[in-house]
Amino acid sequence: MAARSTLLLLAALVLCTAAAMGCGRAEQPDASTPPASAATSPAMDTAEDERTVRDADQRLAGAFENRNTETVDRLLDADFTWITAAGVLQSRASTLTTMPKPAITGSGDYTLEARRYGASLAVVQRHNSSILSHALHVWVRRSDGWRLLHIAEVMEGERVVYGGTMIGAADCINPCQVVPFIPATPAEKAVMEAWQLQQSGPEEWARHVPDDNVARTSNGTYTKADRVTVQTRQMLTRAIVVPSPLTWARIWEFGDTALMLALQPRAAGKPFWGSRVFELRDGTWMMAESYQVTIRDMPPF
Repeated sequence: MAARSTLLLLAALVLCTAAAMGCGRAEQPDASTPPASAATSPAMDTAEDERTVRDADQRLAGAFENRNTETVDRLLDADFTWITAAGVLQSRASTLTTMPKPAITGSGDYTLEARRYGASLAVVQRHNSSILSHALHVWVRRSDGWRLLHIAEVMEGERVVYGGTMIGAADCINPCQVVPFIPATPAEKAVMEAWQLQQSGPEEWARHVPDDNVARTSNGTYTKADRVTVQTRQMLTRAIVVPSPLTWARIWEFGDTALMLALQPRAAGKPFWGSRVFELRDGTWMMAESYQVTIRDMPPF
């Protein structure tokens, strides 16, 4: 009876999610013709921040192309990290020394979207459909302005569909019950616990992943509806699916938003870096953005 209830819930989620995703992500507010009373509204503040971050991201892209170290140095956060499309982790110091070329350059053929989460974090994404490449740029508001905290780049390879959570009678200890991570703040603890719940089964996964979430991975791009469909199929076939365990993680928290960088092996295949943006919505930490980058120069498990 419980299994039947879960299947009915997942079927409903597929329909609801498909409807929510039908028109793609919500378009950014058009601030060119604001209502007279909206000059100081939260929506206008959000639109202004998104324009500011978008402009800064474009300046940074140009600085990388022109090898302008001074501009790059000014716009990178002191805690900056970069996961390249090959799954290589670069620090701020190594980035300034080598000045690597981004996977999607400022002069290339791409689309760009900016979205602010909470008061102090914003995400800029670049998508190049011709080469199936994506870039997540996480910006944070510091006392001296917006600074780039993290880049994750994905180059899509062979599509390998995944459900994203534990299915069936799997024995999930790490990450469902314990993880090798000791939080430094209550917010870090809450974010990690929310992610662990997300890994523990389809119902909790659906509760912690918003309808507009799109996962960009080295094995393809998936909407929430895509993954709910896979989970439903896995349950019908009585599959046993164990989530990828956590090897290492770090969380940067900014009040009601957070960035998690995680290193995880796959049950079958090469390990990957997970870059995930979380936002506190109505008391629940939700995984708003998710990029998974396979470490190319590693043997598969």
